[in-house]
Amino acid sequence: MSFFDALFGRTRLKKPQFDALFRLSVAAPELESRGVPLDGKAGLCCRPSEEQAFQDALGQAQDVARLYAQEHGLEMETPVDAEGYHWLVLSGGSPDDVVTGLHAAADTLESQGYGGALLAALFRLKDRGGVSYLVYNYKRANYYPFRPTAGKDREEAREIQLQAMLGGILPIEPDLARWYPLWESPL
Repeated sequence: MSFFDALFGRTRLKKPQFDALFRLSVAAPELESRGVPLDGKAGLCCRPSEEQAFQDALGQAQDVARLYAQEHGLEMETPVDAEGYHWLVLSGGSPDDVVTGLHAAADTLESQGYGGALLAALFRLKDRGGVSYLVYNYKRANYYPFRPTAGKDREEAREIQLQAMLGGILPIEPDLARWYPLWESPL
């Protein structure tokens, strides 16, 4: 069992929730006023599958995102991490553009029957003294902060500060045990 499977669960293919994802676009000005603006780079992560139908659906999702990226002046990458998870990374646009581009790709996977493969969306923040992330868990429709440090450590005190700061403007995961680190992300 891989890292993501252990964290997000391979057997439970709960339908992804998209509504709370769009709240980030509305929250972006408030994040900036609180000193943690989005830096314009984000990605979505999905579980791999060898099925040809999944590969076709993933290709369609990437095509949709690529067209959207071209229309809105975004850059797009489609890396596969060390664990074999597929990422679709968008950068260089407004929070609205990045969120909408990721949603278009995720919605394409969902419409092709592979919504259960969607694990998380990751949004990079410009945070004091480094980079922090907001992780959106598609299955739980909640965000949580992630602040990695050198090696595979995390700055939990800063994550708690970010939780308090963001709690009034975004749905934050209340169970700290579900704040899974995304060490291998391409962001």
